Amino acid sequence: MKTRKTILALAVMAALAVPSAASAQGLAFNYLEANYVNVDLDLSESFTDEEGTFSLETDNGDGFHIGGAWEVWENLHLFGEYSQASQDLVLTVTIGGETESVKDDFDVIRYRVGLGYAYPVSSEMNLYGRVSYDYLEFDFDIDSVDDSGVGAEVGLVWAAMPQFHVQPYVRYTSVGEVDTSEDSSDSFDSDVLVGVGARYFLTENFALQGGYEYGEIRTWSLGLRYAF
Repeated sequence: MKTRKTILALAVMAALAVPSAASAQGLAFNYLEANYVNVDLDLSESFTDEEGTFSLETDNGDGFHIGGAWEVWENLHLFGEYSQASQDLVLTVTIGGETESVKDDFDVIRYRVGLGYAYPVSSEMNLYGRVSYDYLEFDFDIDSVDDSGVGAEVGLVWAAMPQFHVQPYVRYTSVGEVDTSEDSSDSFDSDVLVGVGARYFLTENFALQGGYEYGEIRTWSLGLRYAF
């Protein structure tokens, strides 16, 4: 009888350990991911001089994002990500009562690399913080504008269910928006972005994911993550 109870207890423990292991694997900062992104810069500027009126507008565009993280020691992890998306550009010129529009496009290129620390609140939740080196570039056919600076991020990863994880966060970047002030020598200004991501694990290692990040540059994403 005692042997049967022991076997039954071990079987129950093993069954309970399956979702816990999957949850822990998904919460760990060991992953590779690839995403489709839709980026909306929403830049609208106009000015008037002796020649006429000039208006510049951008529209949202598509692109890709790749990223990854690796735990190097206990709760510390290295991370990096790169994204590139095309933006439509429309220049409208009004001179002498006649208006003409010229259309073009350019690429918004962003990447950041840095170090993060995750604090396990429970088996279902990690709080984390990150510091990073951030880079932003607008790549035109004939020229480009770029800048770089520091970034920081705080957030949490919560396993609402063993297969479904949610990741809300807030991050700061010193190169988050176009600086249009006349007295500034910088191309870009700082910004604070608020975002949320969600992942559904199809297997212990592979998850479908999507997310939205709101700031001066707004981004939708949809893709696949491999957790290891």
